[in-house]
Amino acid sequence: MKNIISFIIFIIYATLVFFLPNTKVILICILINLIIMFLIKINIKSFFKSLIKILPFILFTFIINLFLDNLINAFWIGLKLIIVCNITIIYSSTTSILEITETIKTLCSPLKIFKIDTEDIKILVCIALSIIPILKRDLLEMKNACKVKGIEFNIKNMKYILSKFFLSIIMRTNQIEEALIAKGYNS
Repeated sequence: MKNIISFIIFIIYATLVFFLPNTKVILICILINLIIMFLIKINIKSFFKSLIKILPFILFTFIINLFLDNLINAFWIGLKLIIVCNITIIYSSTTSILEITETIKTLCSPLKIFKIDTEDIKILVCIALSIIPILKRDLLEMKNACKVKGIEFNIKNMKYILSKFFLSIIMRTNQIEEALIAKGYNS
């Protein structure tokens, strides 16, 4: 029950941030995020590393909003994205993948009325959340292999690197498919 409540609060808070006015309320949200970080004792160094990793996407969104709107609104959208990413980092660091999938399965239980198996939804979410770190590790290994071979990791060589990466994704997908078939999840 605790996981369901925390998941619902997370979703409501993350959604609500985008509908709040661009005023002191956003600054209060930043303060709330900082208080939560200190209460849960999240490492500030690891938080900033995670924030730096997503900063290019936030800057891209900022630039797009700058062209479509104005500087002030683009700034507020960027700030709201940082707040949402912060709360997502906090939630994902305090909750395991299995807890998230169990929560989603429980929340999807009304779909049983329409004869939708929530166990399948749980498996799909679990696979999706679990494969992200695996693909991240594969990409890092490819980057290191390129360094060892003297190949620069840049746009010119991206065709070679991405072909290997997509081949790795297809191989992982086949492994997952074979494992699910072996466990009797034929559809």
